[in-house]
Amino acid sequence: MHPPTAEVMRLQLPTDEMILRELHDGRNLGANIAEEIDRHKKTVTKRLNQLEDYDLVRNIGRGVYEITERGRVAYDNIDSYDDVEDFDEFLDRKHAEQPDE
Repeated sequence: MHPPTAEVMRLQLPTDEMILRELHDGRNLGANIAEEIDRHKKTVTKRLNQLEDYDLVRNIGRGVYEITERGRVAYDNIDSYDDVEDFDEFLDRKHAEQPDE
């Protein structure tokens, strides 16, 4: 289960989706992600910090990020974001349904 957050998960689409897509392909620096998705570095850094709070990405050091398993579930189900009342809870259910590897 993800760490408890005091706030409701609020994704900023399409930026967060693009960040998750970049990390879905492998670890990357925030600066590289910003360049790849054509967003300002400060915007990407802010979003990466928020996505880390949501346990969708992890900073593994020196500005390098990777997507978490929960982040993969979020990316794979991003089309449902606007259709569910609580995307955080939705992700928990979907993540629990994932087969153990």
